[in-house]
Amino acid sequence: KIVSLVPSWTETLLTANQNVIGRTRFCIHPAHNVSSIKVVGGTKNIKIDEIIALSPDFVIMDKEENKKEMADLLQINGIKILVSHITNLESAADFLEVLAENLLAERLSDFAERYRAIIRKKKQLSVEKFFYNIELQKNSELNSNFNILEYVIWKNPFMVIGKATFISEVFKLVDIDLVRHEKYPVISDDELKNKYCLFSSEPYPFAKAFVELTTQGYKGMLVDGEKISWYGIRNLEFLESCLN
Repeated sequence: KIVSLVPSWTETLLTANQNVIGRTRFCIHPAHNVSSIKVVGGTKNIKIDEIIALSPDFVIMDKEENKKEMADLLQINGIKILVSHITNLESAADFLEVLAENLLAERLSDFAERYRAIIRKKKQLSVEKFFYNIELQKNSELNSNFNILEYVIWKNPFMVIGKATFISEVFKLVDIDLVRHEKYPVISDDELKNKYCLFSSEPYPFAKAFVELTTQGYKGMLVDGEKISWYGIRNLEFLESCLN
C-alpha cells in the first residue's frame, strides 16, 4: 500500500498498476484513477492522522517537492519513506530502480531502462519534434537563437529556470543550455522582453495569461510544463516521442 506525495510519481506508479491509496491534491494524473484515491494534503503539508489511518507500507516523497519536516513526522510515526532527488535522467532512472526493488514492481524497472535508452539515444532526439510536442498553441515561430531563451515558471515576479535542475538537463538533451547559475532566478520585466521565452503551463498557469503577455511585448511560446518537469512516465513518453 502506497501513499504518494509527488504528483509525477503518483502518475508513474498508477501507470505501473501499483496500489496507491493516498495522494496529494496536486496528483491529478491519470484523471480516471486518482479521483477514487484519498487526498491526504498537499506537497508542502500533510494530514498525518489520515496517513497513519491508511497504514501504508511506503510513503513516496521528493527532496524538492516536499518538506523535510514532513519526512521527519512520518518517520517519527514509524512510517517507511522512499525519497527521490531528481536532477537529471540518470537520477530518475536510479530512483525508478529503487521503487522497483522496494515495491517488487518489474514494470518500474522497465521504465528505468527506457530512461537509460533515451540517454544512449540522445543524439537521435529531434529539436523540431521536441518543440512541436511541448507547444500548446501550434502557431509560434521558434527563434533559433537559443542563447537568449528563458524557461519561465512564475509571474509577479517573473522567475525562470537555471542550471542544475531537471528541466535544464532535459533541454541539454537537445543541446540547449539554460545558462543562469541560480536554480530559480528572478528576472525583471524589461530583461524578459529581450528574451525568447518558453512560458510553462505550470506551476504558474501561463495558459491563462499568454495572450495578454504577447500583447504586452513578450516573445515566445506557451509550452506544456508537465512534459518537461514531471519526471517519470510523463516526461519519459514525451522524450520517446521526440526520437527520430
